[in-house]
Amino acid sequence: MTHVEFITSLTHRVRHAGAAVALDDVRATRPAIISPIGDARYHDTLAVFYVWAVDRLVAAGLDDVRLLWHPLTDVRSPRSWWDDETLGSDAAHDYFVASTLARAGEPMPVEAPTLAAA
Repeated sequence: MTHVEFITSLTHRVRHAGAAVALDDVRATRPAIISPIGDARYHDTLAVFYVWAVDRLVAAGLDDVRLLWHPLTDVRSPRSWWDDETLGSDAAHDYFVASTLARAGEPMPVEAPTLAAA
């Protein structure tokens, strides 16, 4: 699956079922997710990041085309929140790892159930 196909499928699922369901679906199917550091295998931290990003952009009212073109959904965008060593770690692939680069007060990626409960 290409990055555009992944974001498109997330967008559809977030719009129709919500972010928590979208994340559950991604975790159940474990698709390969293209990483900004070059590998393509399942990556839970990136799954959470892209569900979080898509949910924010859907909530902001972006249509599908604008959402796809938004810098937040770019394959390189996670580098604004995580260093390459963390993104490449087994831990980040296996489960969600909190941002290593976000500053206090900045919006930070969180798991979808946290978004739903807020």
